[in-house]
Amino acid sequence: MTAPPRHASTTTQVPVIRFAPFLAGKPAGKREVARQIREACEGTGFFYLADHGVPRAEIDAVFAASRRFFALPLAERMKVKLTLPGNRGYQPLGSRMYSDKADAPDLNESFKYQHELPPDDPDILAGDRIHAPNRWPDNLPGWRETLLGYYGRMEALSEALLRAFALALDLDEGFFLGFYRKPLTQINLLHYPPHPPVTQGRQFGLRPHSDTTSFTILAQGEIGGLQIEHRQGWIEAPPIPGTFVINIGDMMARWTNDRFASTPHRVINRSGAERYSVPFFAIPDFDAVVECLPSCHGPGNPPKYPPLHVGTFMRGSNSSDWNKEGPVIAG
Repeated sequence: MTAPPRHASTTTQVPVIRFAPFLAGKPAGKREVARQIREACEGTGFFYLADHGVPRAEIDAVFAASRRFFALPLAERMKVKLTLPGNRGYQPLGSRMYSDKADAPDLNESFKYQHELPPDDPDILAGDRIHAPNRWPDNLPGWRETLLGYYGRMEALSEALLRAFALALDLDEGFFLGFYRKPLTQINLLHYPPHPPVTQGRQFGLRPHSDTTSFTILAQGEIGGLQIEHRQGWIEAPPIPGTFVINIGDMMARWTNDRFASTPHRVINRSGAERYSVPFFAIPDFDAVVECLPSCHGPGNPPKYPPLHVGTFMRGSNSSDWNKEGPVIAG
């Protein structure tokens, strides 16, 4: 029998970084925040972001919207079931199974959406560039508007973080913005039922994985369960009111030649209560090419990875070049 997952340490080593000095725009404040971000990203690859400027009421509203959706009868949720290749809509409980990582399907269900584009958008009409229409339920008045409003907030925050990451890497502040003109960013509403109190083998709310994005902005509800691989064990990243959890993904690790760490993490909900989270995945443009940054290689430190075309990878046809398990849009 496979050994069950090890429990995580309750002592967290994830720093809390106040973002207000960066948002204020003064050079000294921006440099100090960038320094703190660099240290965190060269460590666990995780940090809490406080004083980020996103109103608490808007975060609460998207969690209320999430609960509202997952409270619908299953038949109603299934009307907007996720279809490929669009990767938008409802993904039912137990539909994700990874035999190399777990002995049972992930114990979560999700609703996925991306930037809202008109039906006549050229990338939607092309049909092969990942962009697709979102799938919206028709029996939740005001729901779509709440989700799109939150998406706009996350896009603005992700742009500010891209600027901070650039400064942390000794690049021009606007360096990464050129890779995010029409990005493939995505939000997931995630619902985790309580984890069974007794399990056999490896069973998770979300199996151990690293995000195949540049970075993730995670809003956690009141219930914990997020765990980060650290040294030979796992550490907890419990919810801290008023903060987001930021973690580096595989694309940023690739950009930085692994200088910034894309660290495996998992979710086990042993609280006995329903757990909700809302991750925003900062994926670059379809045509972006991720290759080693000039500040992350040199004599004795050559680039570890060949250039990666984001759209080709996200379509899955180039996943063998990734040295990971392929696109993971979870959270």
